Amino acid sequence: MAEQGKRRDLDKLVKDGLSALVFGVGYKVGIIDHFIKIKQPCTAQELAQQTGMKQRYIQEWLNSMVAAGIVTSHADDRFSLDYPESEMKTHGHGATVLPILSAMLPKLEAVLPSKGPKGYGYWDPFLEWWGGYHKPEDIQMWINDLLLPVLDLKSSSDFKLLDLGCGYGRYTLMIAKRYPNSTVYGVDPDRKSIDEANAQLQKEALSNVNFLCMPGEQLPQDWTEKFDFVILNDVLHDAYAVDGILTEVCRVLKSDGFGAAYDPPVSSYSAKLTDTDIAQLYLPLSLFSCLPMSLSGPYGEGYGVGWGYEKRREEIEKHGFRLVKVGDMDIDVVQERIVFQK
Repeated sequence: MAEQGKRRDLDKLVKDGLSALVFGVGYKVGIIDHFIKIKQPCTAQELAQQTGMKQRYIQEWLNSMVAAGIVTSHADDRFSLDYPESEMKTHGHGATVLPILSAMLPKLEAVLPSKGPKGYGYWDPFLEWWGGYHKPEDIQMWINDLLLPVLDLKSSSDFKLLDLGCGYGRYTLMIAKRYPNSTVYGVDPDRKSIDEANAQLQKEALSNVNFLCMPGEQLPQDWTEKFDFVILNDVLHDAYAVDGILTEVCRVLKSDGFGAAYDPPVSSYSAKLTDTDIAQLYLPLSLFSCLPMSLSGPYGEGYGVGWGYEKRREEIEKHGFRLVKVGDMDIDVVQERIVFQK
């Protein structure tokens, strides 16, 4: 990484962006999957036969990746891809966001002028791409690493939990399966998301889950002090009604209950962002999706990922919550999870 204050090589920045786009194309159309399976090093002709694609295009893709330092060129015009399969698939999927963001550019261009619209809602292709990072094994890891320590703050396993902003309900269902004695509610304002969650619930045949379509700032009146846990997973930085949501969380949480908010671990302060890998990933995504979404409502505050950990903490505390340290990490360290209590 560059030292703080040292300028990036803009020429290299643009070329790396082009290489990332070509790499993503290779993942999306299956070149990388076939490359992983074929005996290496292989020729462009062998890889073309394996993929069922035109040799000339495969050759150009290979040469592009050789120029980027991703593919290794051997004698006799043979090529190898010397990365672990899991790494190739993770970052290959990541690179496929580039054409999606390009297609979103007209939306962003429309809201940038001072007299333009404030924001816009989620875009389905982006959500589908983002869902690629939420496979069952990913969700299980999240539960083990980030949710389990919170649930352990109460000894009973027959708790009531609210997943506020549950989306398609993937996490909600996994929690309910993991804790069959619990009662789990998932709420989201998006009807399409709730319909999909309920369809999946029918397949799972779980009796301890309820999905409801409603805004997080307008929860049922009879839910006062109903829940042992309220989780907000990737919610607050996208929301346009943060004040109302936190007010409702305070109302529906039991006096001895715990809330937990999960957002990208990015600092609120620009001086702390230099050469920060996490910020370099999440802030561009926020520019295209999270920030416009947080401005799309009638009273959107426009938080986005750039709102950051420190200011998000302050907002939670302003609503009368006290922060709770969970595990060894100091609450003053920028992190994904903020745990709080009334």
